[in-house]
Amino acid sequence: MAGTLFTSHAIGQKVDADEVIARIDTTSLTAPLSGVLRGLTHDGVPVAAGTKVIEIDPRGDPARVRGIGERPAQIADGVLRAIDAALSELPQR
Repeated sequence: MAGTLFTSHAIGQKVDADEVIARIDTTSLTAPLSGVLRGLTHDGVPVAAGTKVIEIDPRGDPARVRGIGERPAQIADGVLRAIDAALSELPQR
């Protein structure tokens, strides 16, 4: 549904299944499972219908929801290596 999202929760906060996390106008949005909030749209933001507004990490460790994950870090490292390799092949000025 479209409307304005309201929440008092924050990323990294532990939540229980069926806990009300936010609401869009007067419609409550509940946690589908227990875990830690990994993603959450800011309070007071207008959202379009179908927008993903809550993401929960079921592992329950607040430290795992901050920073970059192992797989994205490996991808970023591969991209950096490819750029370095391409730059090293350019003629020197």
